This record gives sequence, structure tokens and C-alpha cells, in this order.
Amino acid sequence: MKTNRNISSTNWGLIARRIFNPEQIDDANDATQADLFTDEEQLELEQSKLLVKDIDAWYAQKKYDSEKAWRSVQVQAGMKRERKVFFPHLLRVAAVVVLLVLTGALSYVFLWHKQQPLTELAAASTPVQSFMLPDGTVISLNSGSKLFFPASFSGDKREVTLEGEGYFEVKPDLTKPFIIHAGKAQVKVLGTSFNVNAYPGFDKVEVIVDSGKVRVSPNDENTSETEELILVPGERGILFNSDNRLAKSQNEDLNFLAWKTRSLTFRETPLKEVAESLGKAYQTTITLENGQMDTLCLTGHYNDYSLEEILAIISSALPVEFEKQETTYMLKMRIP
Repeated sequence: MKTNRNISSTNWGLIARRIFNPEQIDDANDATQADLFTDEEQLELEQSKLLVKDIDAWYAQKKYDSEKAWRSVQVQAGMKRERKVFFPHLLRVAAVVVLLVLTGALSYVFLWHKQQPLTELAAASTPVQSFMLPDGTVISLNSGSKLFFPASFSGDKREVTLEGEGYFEVKPDLTKPFIIHAGKAQVKVLGTSFNVNAYPGFDKVEVIVDSGKVRVSPNDENTSETEELILVPGERGILFNSDNRLAKSQNEDLNFLAWKTRSLTFRETPLKEVAESLGKAYQTTITLENGQMDTLCLTGHYNDYSLEEILAIISSALPVEFEKQETTYMLKMRIP
């Protein structure tokens, strides 16, 4: 069986001298060892000679041309000197480009804040209770109402648009007044609670203040202080759409928030006014059969009742009965 030969036993020193300094192999010991090369060592010697030859050929091809390198350096230096001549011009061009980019970016940011998309909050057949706006203001919407507001309030004011009726509990912020655009009216507050009624198609916009202080004016940036109302708790302000006329009075409507609270109170209230309050609270129409019924009055408190439950109670308290006609109701005198 053939024994594997360890590479460490190969006489690499002698092989190296045979390749690089063959003339130095003149002593008897080296000559003897060269003559005693095994077949494997002889093969290593031949392969090493070929490797050294290949390496020499590669370096010969890659030989560094110092003259050529020096000329290259001179050319590069000349190019740099020429570029310096045009540098101020390029700097001016770059400055103009940077200015245009910054102007465009600032314009985009400005327009984005001005035109950022609005979120729509809508109440269909039933009111929306206690929805919180981005600033912490709480809003309730009556049936058929819509509120449009941004995802976040930027700048020095908080602006929303109301279509219909809503009750606002505005988060106080002295640095950012809260402004509601409602039909032709503008309602401005710093922190208060109030009700705004501005359904499309109505002939007026109505604001009733529950707490705090509210300013009501035409929805016009050029409005002067003489064309505005300052309302305090218990007061009612109206803007008439036909001529932007403003009017203020004490609020005598005990049920102006019944659409939100479902709580109604009547104190010797004429039946016609009862019908109007119920119609507003439940978003329907209630009519009286004839004018003779105007002399009937109602006293009572109804908390969280359905409309038909209240009408049934009225029918038991007064000589009337009600009739449902599709989506409306009619009150009639009860025949004995």
C-alpha cells in the first residue's frame, strides 16, 4: 500500500534555490540532494518554475509607465484649472435651482394646509351624539346634518363648516378661536357650548348660547364690528339669509336641545307650539286639524320617550287624537 507523503517533508528550500539561484548549487551537499529528488519533488519543481514564469509575464504586462503617469497628472491638473474658470457660473446656476426647489416646496406646504382634504361627519335619520374633533371639541349633530372639518387644525384658528343643526362644546384655546361657517353666518368662539341651526333652505341661521360667549356675524371677512352680535348664556341670535340682518333676543325655547337630549318640557304651552317642538325634536311634521285647537295648552315633562308615546299621552290629557299619515302626523279633535 502506498504511503501518503507529508508536504512538510518536501525540500522547499532546495527547490527555491534551483528556481531563483541555480548557479549557487555547487556544493556537494546541495548537488547530492538535487540528484536525490523524488519524483514528487521533481514534479513540484517543474510546476513551481511554470508558476514563476506566469507571474513574471503578468508583471511585465502591468509594468508601470512613469512617463505616461506623469503626463496624465499634468492633464488632470489642467482640467481642474479650467473648471475653476466656470465654477462661479455653476454656483449661480445651482443657487437658482435651490431657490426654485425651496419656493416650490414652500408653496406646496402652504397650499396643502389651505387645501387639505376635509372629513365629513353626517347624521342621517338619527342624531350623532358626542363626536370628538381633533382639538378635543365635542360635537353632536341633529338628523340630516353634516359637519366638515380637517384631520388637524393648523394655523391660528380652528375652522369647520356646518350644514344643519349641531351642538358644540368647544375646547378652550385662547390662541386659536373656533370658527363655524354655517350658511351665511359665521360663529366665532374661544371656549363655550352653544347650539347652531343652519339647515340648507331655511331662511335664517339661529344660534343659542348655553355657556360662555359667542360672536355671530355674516360669513364675510370684511365684516365690521357693527355687523356682529355678541351672545351670552340664555341669549338667541338670528341671521336672516335674505339681507344678512342680525337680531338678538332672550331664548324662551325650553326645548331647543330636545333633539339631542330627548327631554321636553311644556308649561301651559299652546298645542301649536307643542306640535312645532315635537316636530323639530323628532325630525317630522305635526299639523293641527283646525285653528280651534290653538286654544288647547299642555303642561308636562317627557324624558326619553318615543314620539308616538308622547302623542298617546297628549291624547289622554287633551280631547285630541293623532293620526299617522305616512311620515307625518295630524292632531284632530276627538269626537265625543
